[in-house]
Amino acid sequence: MRASETCCVVCGNRDARALVDVALRGGSRTTLCGSHALMHRRSTVQAGSVAELRELLRERRGRRDRRDDRDELGAMLNAAFNGDRRQLARRAARSGGGTS
Repeated sequence: MRASETCCVVCGNRDARALVDVALRGGSRTTLCGSHALMHRRSTVQAGSVAELRELLRERRGRRDRRDDRDELGAMLNAAFNGDRRQLARRAARSGGGTS
């Protein structure tokens, strides 16, 4: 079995439950995890090789961190899932709503 059949060629994920076989432009095939397969499927540019695929789907966290670009819904979701109930209660009080 080739290495590309046992792990995602982009991130190295080896969980067989998450791996899928995908076709590249030109007909060659490779293996991706579900997340990278979804990115590949949604991409407007289709890779013709594993090297192109890695470039297209590479880690993008080097770009500007957008977590500080807060909006009210984002702040409420963050508060709901990180245990910061006081901030959520303050926002609800300001908007006239309540928390359940």
